[in-house]
Amino acid sequence: MKKYLYNLVLAALILMSTTIVNASNEVYYINEENVEMTEREYNNLLGLGFTERYISTMNQDEFLANKDLEGTVLAEAERYIKTSTIMRNGIKITTSEEITEEEARELQSHINRDPAGNYYDGMIMNSVILMTSRIAGIDDDTMRFMNTVEWLTLPSTRYHDIIGIGFDEDKVQFASIIVCKQEWDNEDGSNGYDYTCAPKYVSTGGLAVIKLPEGSVDNLESNIYFNVMKQNGAGTITLLYAVGDYAHAVSDVTPTNLMSHISVSESVGIIIDATYASYFEGISAAVASFVGTW
Repeated sequence: MKKYLYNLVLAALILMSTTIVNASNEVYYINEENVEMTEREYNNLLGLGFTERYISTMNQDEFLANKDLEGTVLAEAERYIKTSTIMRNGIKITTSEEITEEEARELQSHINRDPAGNYYDGMIMNSVILMTSRIAGIDDDTMRFMNTVEWLTLPSTRYHDIIGIGFDEDKVQFASIIVCKQEWDNEDGSNGYDYTCAPKYVSTGGLAVIKLPEGSVDNLESNIYFNVMKQNGAGTITLLYAVGDYAHAVSDVTPTNLMSHISVSESVGIIIDATYASYFEGISAAVASFVGTW
């Protein structure tokens, strides 16, 4: 009788464990690229700083590279930024300022813009973005830096922009490649995305040149991320910054010509030398700050 009860209990435990395993491997979400994800994998992606929208168009290769990383967002910084460009005597003068979310939404509803993207003397062109920088912890040795720029009002000029993240070269160094992704909504309601970019690695951060999509699009978003590890001899780190920055082009320049003239750092964000500085609108950086023990 005891042996019978033992076998019955054992069978029940085996059945329960099998049910739990099967449940954990059930398809929880299928995105627009037909990538199947379990609930654990989906939550892992959120923990790395990916948004639900980003995940919705994530391709299979990117999913496989990230699905088993159990990250946690440790720091995040959001900035709503209005950029104004005025044409005076053929010269574009650009200023940017941080505004509140309420001000950004108000501007979004009635912002003045020339739909043709043409500047004329005395004209003021405004654009509004939401920039979000994140730091996510992956394991004891690795963190992820991410910068996302969401256009609340679409820019009238769409050329080659620059997106980047600056860091302290005395504390961290690259532990992965740079990944870029843009996504947007097409006029027919479908989603578009593009992983194409020209990345650049410098000792003080990573940046990339991206080509904004043309045509009638909405909800444009640009992303860049990479992993970092401690610099040799850095010891225990208690304060770490990820300086997300963005530069929007008002005149066109090819990535080949641009790459040797740009950089990024923790102290000032994206740097464009005098050769092409006038081609871009300067936008204030969003700084994510990790305070803790690493």
